[in-house]
Amino acid sequence: MEDLVQHVINYPVGFASNLQDCQIWKGTANGVFSIKTAYNMFFKGPSWPDYSFSSLWKLKIPPKLKIFAWLTVQGKILSNEQRVRRQLTLDASCGVCEWPIETTLHILCDCYKARDIWNTVLMPCHQGHFFQMDFLPWFQTNLLSHAVWCSNIPWSLVFIFTCWYVWKWRNHQVFQGDEDVSSDPKQLIVRAVHEWFKASYVLSKHNHKVQVDLKWEPPISGQFKLNVDGSMRNGSGHIGAGGVIRNSSGDWISGFAVNLGKGQILEAEIWGLFFGLKLAMDKEINNLVVEMDSALAVQLIQKQGLTDVHPLAALFASCWELMHKINCCSVYHVYREKNSVADCLATWSYNLDLGFYIFVDAPAWIGPNLIDDLLGITRSRLVPTDLLV
Repeated sequence: MEDLVQHVINYPVGFASNLQDCQIWKGTANGVFSIKTAYNMFFKGPSWPDYSFSSLWKLKIPPKLKIFAWLTVQGKILSNEQRVRRQLTLDASCGVCEWPIETTLHILCDCYKARDIWNTVLMPCHQGHFFQMDFLPWFQTNLLSHAVWCSNIPWSLVFIFTCWYVWKWRNHQVFQGDEDVSSDPKQLIVRAVHEWFKASYVLSKHNHKVQVDLKWEPPISGQFKLNVDGSMRNGSGHIGAGGVIRNSSGDWISGFAVNLGKGQILEAEIWGLFFGLKLAMDKEINNLVVEMDSALAVQLIQKQGLTDVHPLAALFASCWELMHKINCCSVYHVYREKNSVADCLATWSYNLDLGFYIFVDAPAWIGPNLIDDLLGITRSRLVPTDLLV
């Protein structure tokens, strides 16, 4: 019963919103139906392959090799075993070595020509067990490996390129009668790997991230600043939020913390915004600048990608209504290094019973963070260069 209360307590029902009840799709975070989530719902079960497809799509390999890897894992590349099943041929044997059943593993690993190619690129530590595994463990272990080949090139990159060329050369020989294998297959594979590695790994690092020093900045004279933050404990699912209002001198005007029960991090962020705006309105504060370190929350509060079927649509509508009641109110995204006081308040919320608590004066335990902000103490962070202004 207590767990049910923890989940229900944070569910937004709307306060003064005119939104009508509607049906939403529970499979997506934004409430909009998608074929992908429907497919996952129907086919998720014990028969689902023990393979991390999300990890596959995140690999830094050429797109055509991602598709090839995906088809390979699904058992869909057309080995002669598969072609017999689809009635495309009557002969399931290997067209290269005449092995009785040509499986995917046979094509990519066990055929003598494939083995000859692998032996040119394998590291000595791999050779003992490389040819002794079943197909899925063999393919998954190597494709998701964190091992490094020569010149800091990931072994996974060498592995998938080699698989691709073995498959390509096999097709040339079987279907065109052309033994297309290079006289030096290792050189061809290594050249292709080096070209891709240089383009996608090395060059991209030159303009990846730079270190910047960040600090909280007070609002200009006559303005107030509201910093809010949400927090979530991954193990338990408990969420909370906190925030602080300060003036142009950095003086504490008011603060809050709220224990929200159980939910998702976006719920915590938006509830934090709601309670912060409500506190500002109760204090009759205008000319308010709001800062949050959740880029997604700021994007949605600015109505970018938000629909009426979003699970938090009613709560967003309540936030917009409060913003309209506050004369001159704007919301901005900042990095968490600029939001440390709100972050501490959100984390402290787990010490509370369910509900909302106002700090008329700054609590003693948050003093060091407040002093750092007043003194302009900076905190370092690596920031993508394309986000620097």
